[in-house]
Amino acid sequence: MKYSALTWVVNSIRLLLHLLVTTSAGKTFLASVFLFTLTFGWCKVRFWRDPHSAFFDDTHVYDLKYSLTREHEARQFISAYNAQTDGPPALKASPTPVVCVAVTTVKRDGVNYLDASVGSLLAGLYPQERSALSVNVLFADTDPRKHPSWEQQWLNSLVDSAASYNVSNEVMGRLRELEESRNYYEKGVYDYVYVLERCLQTNTPYIAIFEDDIIAADGWLAKSLMGLSTLGSRIGSEKTEKDWLYMRLFYTETSLSWSEDDFWYRNMPLAFLLMSSATLVILLIIRRVSTSARRFLNWPTIAVICLVSVPAFTGLVYMTGKYNVMPLQGVVEMNKHGCCTQGMIFPRDQVPDLIRWLEEHKSGQTDTLIEEYADSTGLRRFAYAPPQLQHVGSRSSRDNLDINTRSTWAFWFEENDPRVLAREHESLVQGGRVPWI
Repeated sequence: MKYSALTWVVNSIRLLLHLLVTTSAGKTFLASVFLFTLTFGWCKVRFWRDPHSAFFDDTHVYDLKYSLTREHEARQFISAYNAQTDGPPALKASPTPVVCVAVTTVKRDGVNYLDASVGSLLAGLYPQERSALSVNVLFADTDPRKHPSWEQQWLNSLVDSAASYNVSNEVMGRLRELEESRNYYEKGVYDYVYVLERCLQTNTPYIAIFEDDIIAADGWLAKSLMGLSTLGSRIGSEKTEKDWLYMRLFYTETSLSWSEDDFWYRNMPLAFLLMSSATLVILLIIRRVSTSARRFLNWPTIAVICLVSVPAFTGLVYMTGKYNVMPLQGVVEMNKHGCCTQGMIFPRDQVPDLIRWLEEHKSGQTDTLIEEYADSTGLRRFAYAPPQLQHVGSRSSRDNLDINTRSTWAFWFEENDPRVLAREHESLVQGGRVPWI
């Protein structure tokens, strides 16, 4: 009995193999398996950076690649202005800059990001770009002398303002209390308001607030100005800046996964059904109009294609992740899922009301308070894609957990090609395509 059962299994396997290699349906199945395996392998190589892809691999996803190249350029640029001998001429904004950039920095234990951050904002700018940019650094320590970059020579040559607090003794005493008690929720909000107010004094139409642990991509300013111009056109001349609060230059893909807000994710069974049904209709039409095709497109073959091949590849599309299926490009509305305050550009008209809101709430996560303000006023929020900034600060200035710091990461930023970005930057500026400059 055991022998007959074994014989039946062997014969069944032989028959199955025979059908696979001799019939049209079997060959179609084998071809589908082969193509699916190849595509699956390619996806593992291509989409391993996406945190919501089934192929995500965090082994090297936090390794610096383009950021290292850009940091090297930034530090070389800074060092030329930090030499004791006569360096290059100072670079300053024109009397009428377009964007006021404020960078808030504090001393961190064992690491200093400021030089590379500001250097990356400035390195590679064309003269007309630098003229449009007012760069201001706030040393947000009550004793700024403990910051390693305080009073470095390059600051005098490269930034338009580098200073600590200019406040009353009473306010300074309160800031010392917040600093000693490590109350970063209140002090962080105060610092944000402080730099917003300082930028208001420059009379620039746009105000950008950056954290001190970022790396900016080559061409970030040209693309930002183009984005702001596009945004102004999209909003319309009648509404001007009254309809939107900011355009962010940094966002993280950790917030951009498939969700119930996505029609095709919410109705995934319908997607599979439509793909298989559409394929069935196409195959039936081919059978009808082509006599020779009927020999290959028999009913078992059609069943394999519609019930195995198409569902398998449809599932693979979902597995690659939403961001890869629908990548963002240019100025995109991001009223939800926009993360963090690494780099945000505000239209000047919106800043006074935002300041009042932050002062009223006084304490909290600054990015959360900004989002709550936008929600309460109905203001729209935008992002420039792909991100023009990377958050490289593995050591938080606010006692954040490492897992939170690492999640604040632009996963595809490191794939930037410096030669491609340099060509894009040159084309935009030299081609006269950048507004305001």
